[in-house]
Amino acid sequence: MKSFMSLIAVLAALTPMMAHAACSSDGAASPGSLHREWILVGWEKRAGDPSFSFGNKLGRFYDFTSPDVLLYDDLSPGRRIANSAAAYGAMWTPPFSALREAHHRVTAEPQTIVGTDLATSTLEFAARLTDADGGMAGVLDRSTLVWRCTDDQWRIVREHNSSRFLRPDELRRLFTGRQ
Repeated sequence: MKSFMSLIAVLAALTPMMAHAACSSDGAASPGSLHREWILVGWEKRAGDPSFSFGNKLGRFYDFTSPDVLLYDDLSPGRRIANSAAAYGAMWTPPFSALREAHHRVTAEPQTIVGTDLATSTLEFAARLTDADGGMAGVLDRSTLVWRCTDDQWRIVREHNSSRFLRPDELRRLFTGRQ
C-alpha cells in the first residue's frame, strides 16, 4: 500500500508537467514564431482591409479566460494597463481602426526562454503607421510577451511594449533600405 501511495504522489506531481507537454518549444507553434506572427500578421493592416477586429486578427494569441492577464504598451491610449485581453482589444480597436495602414518589420529576432507551462519571448520591430489623411509615423518597439501553455497552445498573459518614434530617415532606411 505504501508503494501504491508513493506512485500516486509521483503521478500527481507530474500531472501539471504532462498536461503542458504538448505546447511546442520550437517550430511554427513556438513562442518565438508566434511572436513574429503576432506582429507581422496580427497587427498588420493594408489599405482596403476589412474593419479591424481584435478578436478576429489577434484573438488566437491571447488568453481571454485567465484572471491574471496584464497587458501594457506605452503607446496605448492614456498608457493604460489592461487586465484582460478583451479590455486590451477594446482599448486598441478605435485608434487602430483609424489607421489606413500599419506595416511591420522584425528588426531583432525573437529571443525566448521556454519552460513547461510558461515562456517568454522578446523581439524588436519597426512599424510604419499611416493615418487616414496619409500622414506617416514610424515606431521602433521592444516587445516582451509572456505565454502560458493553455489547452496545448501558447497564449499571451503578459505583454510589455516600449517604443520610440523614428526619425523620417530611420523610417525610410528600415522600410526601403535607402537613406
